[in-house]
Amino acid sequence: MTKRMLWLIALTLSLCLPVVAQDKPDPAKPAAAAPDSEAELRRAIESAGRNSQQVIVNLEDYLQRFPQSQRRAEVEREIYRLSHEARDRDRAISYGTKVVAANERDVETLSTLVTLLRERKGEGDLKQALAYADRLIDQVEKVLGGPKPKRMSAAQWDDRKERGLASVLLLRGQVWADLGEADKARDDLLKSYRHARLAGTAVALADLAEKRREVDQALDYYLQALVVSLVANEELDRAAVRAKFGKLYAARHGSEAGLGDRLLRAYDEYVKERAARLARVDGPNLNAGVTDPFLFQLTRLDGPAVRLADFRGKVIVLNFWATWCGPCLIEAPLFEKTMEKYKDDREVVFLGVNTDEDRELVEPFLKKQKWKMPMAFAESLDERYAVESIPTTMVFDRRGQVSYRQAGFNPRGDFVALLTEKIEEARKK
Repeated sequence: MTKRMLWLIALTLSLCLPVVAQDKPDPAKPAAAAPDSEAELRRAIESAGRNSQQVIVNLEDYLQRFPQSQRRAEVEREIYRLSHEARDRDRAISYGTKVVAANERDVETLSTLVTLLRERKGEGDLKQALAYADRLIDQVEKVLGGPKPKRMSAAQWDDRKERGLASVLLLRGQVWADLGEADKARDDLLKSYRHARLAGTAVALADLAEKRREVDQALDYYLQALVVSLVANEELDRAAVRAKFGKLYAARHGSEAGLGDRLLRAYDEYVKERAARLARVDGPNLNAGVTDPFLFQLTRLDGPAVRLADFRGKVIVLNFWATWCGPCLIEAPLFEKTMEKYKDDREVVFLGVNTDEDRELVEPFLKKQKWKMPMAFAESLDERYAVESIPTTMVFDRRGQVSYRQAGFNPRGDFVALLTEKIEEARKK
């Protein structure tokens, strides 16, 4: 089911809830200020069935009859989304304009409006697109200038900022190019390319270089556009770029001889550069190529790496947690209480497995909480065991098989008693 239909269903359900009694309307107020009819809105949605075009028509009719509707902004946003999905460009622009007028921080709609206005190129469209592009850059800079999200490492946040700025500068650079302002376009596009190498930026720079008859520079940018789009899987009309590149290369060198070698060299260079960037962002994958989760290396805050295989033949109890997880603050002390019961039992091993992306948060967090359980970083072990809920507790039997798994924290149960019971069951297997 599409997101659009989910929204419509959610809206319909909300309208089916009992309506709270309202005060009687004031006869002195004008008719336009009368409260909107929830029943009418429900009928507007339900009568359209699954026909999105009819939904648009019905919702527009509803807004005409109830211009003071408290749901007006919500309905206008949905008409905008439906119109955009239906590729009804004029209507999408009309309602998108209303959406950003109500919320200037809506960067997604601002970005879409810039693209739609560039495509239409009606009277005043490009100037409006430029104004939206300016607002978009302003909003993105404000967001990226804020604090780093807790679940993101410093390297990841820096990478997000660089790519975000590159994207919005590309949009404005394209608008400047459409307006014939080549110097301003080139300035924005070069800034974008310095932030992050995007295939779209490379194409735009190549087009500008070709117009200036800077053939070698144009060839290099076209080449980069092809390589980046292939490796990073960025959307690009590769056939069109390949045709431009080949034609320009042949005109420069008399034929396409050597073109393949040049492409392969650029490909290898970019793959190496991208791998280095991803290593900075994601950190090295210690367990690349390892298929047995018991052989995964789990790094510790201090001390040597640990593997589950080191404890084979024993009952292993893991608790996946994160610093941002509220329920973990409740469950971890109970996990430690269970661990205390087995402190003299060498056949049962307890290990806390941290899943934070920003590891810099972990050590000060542990010092503050004063947790005593042994700790290790997940190093993709959570992905290998498809851990989607934090916290998650897992018990392995002596053979290394998962004997028990609890996703999330259950505040109603006796965690210590249940975990003790599952440990004893695993011991017997």
